[in-house]
Amino acid sequence: MKRNDSRDDSNHKLIFQCSDVGQRNDCDWQVGGKNEEELMRKIEEHGREKHNLTNSFDEEAIKKVRSVIRFRAAAQCEQIFET
Repeated sequence: MKRNDSRDDSNHKLIFQCSDVGQRNDCDWQVGGKNEEELMRKIEEHGREKHNLTNSFDEEAIKKVRSVIRFRAAAQCEQIFET
């Protein structure tokens, strides 16, 4: 299972999980980034390569993606409480 786009994600403040936007609920791809701009580039690239999205994201898609981007600490807390 590919969890992260980067081997060392300790510097990544933000994280995104593809299945959170509902594009493909079975896609377990996750990525971290230092800021939203870096993260959005990686997310758009993933969408083109793995989900055949041919255009850049429109405003609605950007809002949806932004709504599920989380700070790393918050995501780690969610994982603790889910178990």
